[in-house]
Amino acid sequence: MTIIKRSQGVRKDYLLGYLFIAPNFIGFFIFLFGPIIAVIYFSFTDYNFNSAQWIGIENYIKMFKNIGYWNSLIKTLIFVGVNVPLQSGLGLLVAIALNQKVRYKGFFRTIFLIPWVCLPISIGMTFSWLMQTEFGIINQILRSLHLSGIPWLTSQRMALYSLILVNTWQYLGFHVIIFLAGLQSIPNHLYEAAIIDGATSWKCFWKITLPLLMPAIFFDVTMNTIYTFKIFDIAFIMTSGGPGNATSVYNFELYKQAFTFFRPAYGCAMAVILLLIIMGVTILQSKFFQKKSLL
Repeated sequence: MTIIKRSQGVRKDYLLGYLFIAPNFIGFFIFLFGPIIAVIYFSFTDYNFNSAQWIGIENYIKMFKNIGYWNSLIKTLIFVGVNVPLQSGLGLLVAIALNQKVRYKGFFRTIFLIPWVCLPISIGMTFSWLMQTEFGIINQILRSLHLSGIPWLTSQRMALYSLILVNTWQYLGFHVIIFLAGLQSIPNHLYEAAIIDGATSWKCFWKITLPLLMPAIFFDVTMNTIYTFKIFDIAFIMTSGGPGNATSVYNFELYKQAFTFFRPAYGCAMAVILLLIIMGVTILQSKFFQKKSLL
């Protein structure tokens, strides 16, 4: 009888616990999957903020025939292809440097974190001013050194890479923290044993640090890729997609179609394709790391 009563008491405790966390789970599913389902549904309609009629895949056909769509996708792929290795690579190098026995380590960590906690709108406006072709401080410094000013935001060749530099400056601290956490989780006795066996610092990095850091690298690269595909704020604030369409990245084109041209259903179709692209790239990254036995 005592065992039965205990089991009943445990069961009641579980039920009570589930009852308390149920609102959180319900809210999570409503606010996560609800919008996704709505976006998928509206992408097959002619929704115009008022009414919606089913039109099948017409929005997708229009989207794939639109040159602006392919331009935005190409710009985003370039952004991802340059930004991800640049940010993750620099983040790893800085983390390795800060993981050494250096003075004022905490101060430097704070310095790298400050841009990350700043609002994107403030960073975008600040760099728009700093990178002005004629009166920007950066070009004034270059001219004072008898160098030519650079059309950071007014050249179709330079504008996208200028945004990548600003984005890297802003989010570098995030990657540094991830890699620092990974580096500090590696036991020191592995390095001590390797050094006793005559291993150089370079061999320690390739044989110990890099393999044990792979889970952190996988997480960082995956999150970096996802966030870079979703880039919007600095393109909107600093260049508004210009000059021309040089910085019209995917989400800026989506915003323009949905809220400037008042084609929200078309924007929903673009959002669905972006979701599929991100999911596909994430799965490929996971397969790559698993195939190489890095996880």
